[in-house]
Amino acid sequence: MHNVSLDVIPMFILGATVLAFIYHAVLLFYNRDRFMIHYLVYLFFTGIFMYSKTGLYAAAYGNVAELYMMFYFKEAIQIIYLASYFNFIIEAIGLSKRKKLFLFRYWPVAMAILIIYAVWNAWSKLQGKLDDYSIPFISIRAFIFILTGIMLYQSFKLREIKFQLIILCGCLIYFVLGIVSFITNFFHEHYHEMIVLPLEWMMIGSFIDIIFFSLAIGYRNRKEFDSLNLNLLNEANKQIALQQLVLEKQAELENERTRIAADMHDDLGSGLTRITYLSQMAMQNDTQNNLQKIKKTASELVGNMSELIWVMKQENNTLEDLATYIKSYAVEYFENNNIGVSIAIPDSFDGVMVNGNARRNLFLSVKESLHNIVKHAQASQVNIEISMDEHLKICIRDNGIGMTQNTPQKTVGGNGLRNMRSRIESMGGTIEITTNNGTQISFKIPLTVIG
Repeated sequence: MHNVSLDVIPMFILGATVLAFIYHAVLLFYNRDRFMIHYLVYLFFTGIFMYSKTGLYAAAYGNVAELYMMFYFKEAIQIIYLASYFNFIIEAIGLSKRKKLFLFRYWPVAMAILIIYAVWNAWSKLQGKLDDYSIPFISIRAFIFILTGIMLYQSFKLREIKFQLIILCGCLIYFVLGIVSFITNFFHEHYHEMIVLPLEWMMIGSFIDIIFFSLAIGYRNRKEFDSLNLNLLNEANKQIALQQLVLEKQAELENERTRIAADMHDDLGSGLTRITYLSQMAMQNDTQNNLQKIKKTASELVGNMSELIWVMKQENNTLEDLATYIKSYAVEYFENNNIGVSIAIPDSFDGVMVNGNARRNLFLSVKESLHNIVKHAQASQVNIEISMDEHLKICIRDNGIGMTQNTPQKTVGGNGLRNMRSRIESMGGTIEITTNNGTQISFKIPLTVIG
């Protein structure tokens, strides 16, 4: 009965081991996972160990050959199989990455001891060196149990993910059944009464362990697959976001082109129309006066063109650039109109950026304010202050006659106070105009909008 049982159990476990080996070899081929190599090595030596217990060797080469193999190499095969098992567990739990741990530091020594013992055992039997191998047998198994206990203890302390917990459960079951196998070896006189023989306990533990290992590796592969899918989804979202950004940039570029076309139509178109009209007038009468007007209009067009080009240039994209340009423009503009001006700007702008649309709206609003002072205020002094905290603040104050009900609300270019208010409010800002011994106009725009 036991001969049949002894053959059936190893045959069953050998078949399961071969299937597991083939399956995980395919996974290794597709995944190129180095960790899988350690598992395949373990399965390979497990298969050899189980094969030596199936009786297939005797069927192929005869009973004498099997008895010879079992006597001289049984112990060596089992020890190498256990060494491959320990190596896989250490890699699976991740102990090889923890250099401060006892098991990692001395695992190469432990591996060397097991392999040396296996080689020595086979060699000494071939040479007939010992008659009694019970002491080496018990000693090496005591060493293996101590090693297993240390491994399980340190692995339990390092448990981090479900994959490792599954591995540990399989190890614990195998460890318990290994102890049962070892203990029942001492009752060899009762073998005929045992339902399960000592070696069969170890084989059953190995089979259960392989099931747990396969479940753990399946779980690990599924998590990696989910992680890969998540990474692919994130990459796809990044690509969609990038495409959306490209579309937004294209729309922004198209809007900028439309704005530039409108500016050129408003500034250059009206100026060129006026030059044409004045030229026709010069041909008819009052030639000198009309030529002066033509010169003035042409100069204004050149200035407008220069301002338009400055606003368009990408390198003028900081608040400091804008403040400096406003200061330069105001000084030259008021000097040409015999008006004193003082300008205060911050020492540092902290690298605040200004986009093209905000740059245009701010400059044209300031320009309109200065133009209104020259044309309507009858002022002799203008003070301009630019400051910033969470908002950009521009305050323009003159000592003129102030605004009255008769003060025009629009200037010749069509960019009056209403347009100025519209520009500031389009940036989420506010505009405040007060009259007291002159006029003060204040712009306040959030810094988060102009960047």
